[in-house]
Amino acid sequence: MTDLEKRATHLEMSVAHLQHDLETLEKAVLDNTEKLDRVLAALERLTQKVSSAEEPAEQRDLEDEKPPHY
Repeated sequence: MTDLEKRATHLEMSVAHLQHDLETLEKAVLDNTEKLDRVLAALERLTQKVSSAEEPAEQRDLEDEKPPHY
């Protein structure tokens, strides 16, 4: 095997490893994107629950209520 063939083989192996790494990274990015979408949807639901819980409560006149010990 000549030096040029060795270099070509080494480059081909390097490209194959880089392609594998790129595919692995792409899968990780897609997985993280899906997780982020789920987290954002959950955050939106929680935000809606909190904003609905912050609505003013019914106004009561505390002078008309009996203390708890009665």
